[in-house]
Amino acid sequence: MSKILVPPTDYRDLLMVSAADTRDIDGMIIINQASANWLTGKMDTGTYFDVLDHFGIDPYAHVNPVEQLAYEQTFTVELFL
Repeated sequence: MSKILVPPTDYRDLLMVSAADTRDIDGMIIINQASANWLTGKMDTGTYFDVLDHFGIDPYAHVNPVEQLAYEQTFTVELFL
């Protein structure tokens, strides 16, 4: 069986965000550090979701695809056309 999508060895790569503007760099750093902390168990899920929500990211939409890929080996994407 061949796979179309090969998941990365480090799931942090799927949770990282990038800044669209130089004014957003501080938020990007906070979000990316929070994702690393959450994945290593240094931050609980509620706190991580609060960080995402604070920066305008829907926590469930951001985390669910990664959890599906990690645990169920499936990946769902919503397309906004």
